[in-house]
Amino acid sequence: MMISTATMFLLPLLLLLFPSASSFGTTHQKKCVVKVCHNKDCCKKGGGDNLLRTFRDLVPSDDNNQLTIESTGCLSQCGKGPNVCVVKNGSDEKMYYDIKDALDASAVLDVATPEADLPIELLVAASNIHQAEHTASPAKKEEVMTSVVTDLSKNSNPALMNSYAMFHALTIRADARLDTNNIDGAIEDARLASKIFPSEGKVWRILASAEEQRGSFDGAIVALGELARADPSFATKAKKEIERLSS
Repeated sequence: MMISTATMFLLPLLLLLFPSASSFGTTHQKKCVVKVCHNKDCCKKGGGDNLLRTFRDLVPSDDNNQLTIESTGCLSQCGKGPNVCVVKNGSDEKMYYDIKDALDASAVLDVATPEADLPIELLVAASNIHQAEHTASPAKKEEVMTSVVTDLSKNSNPALMNSYAMFHALTIRADARLDTNNIDGAIEDARLASKIFPSEGKVWRILASAEEQRGSFDGAIVALGELARADPSFATKAKKEIERLSS
């Protein structure tokens, strides 16, 4: 079941979920860094990249870099993971444990950065994105992501339309459409997503694959070139793919 906006008004109750948080400072600054543990133990429990993307889904595009979301190594509380550390003013730290989904992540941000005033629409989107990522059916993924894209497009709010959540939803939908052979739809979504976050390599991989399947080798080559620029770790593979498509 998709999460509704009405459900999100129960969010304040979730703030009671963190009695085990340990605080090492009391200074409150607007600027803060959220560090998501990428140790293998936390990743196995649902942390790592998935949780990092969930935190990013919650941040509007107009937050003026008040929130930085990044990965970190082991936070030495493996049995309590997935773990997150919020750092303010470079040294004021607070740990949060057992953070598994969008509701947990939003509660962390509400406690750690109450001044951020994150839009409820992004919490709804992040919750539904998390649901879609754990759904095997491409058709169901497309259905859920279409709902997210539609909701974030309402009122033409740039902070929502240019958010990471919108990028994320378009990327998942593009991948799902590719799986169901909706090539034109996949290309449309991937191109829209690439305009929001051109530095994200995954969207270029999807676009390159879709362009090749449509028979547009030139389009695939362009996308592979962008992939190499966005993610240098794929540069060698992208070069080989470009050589194959050019032969």
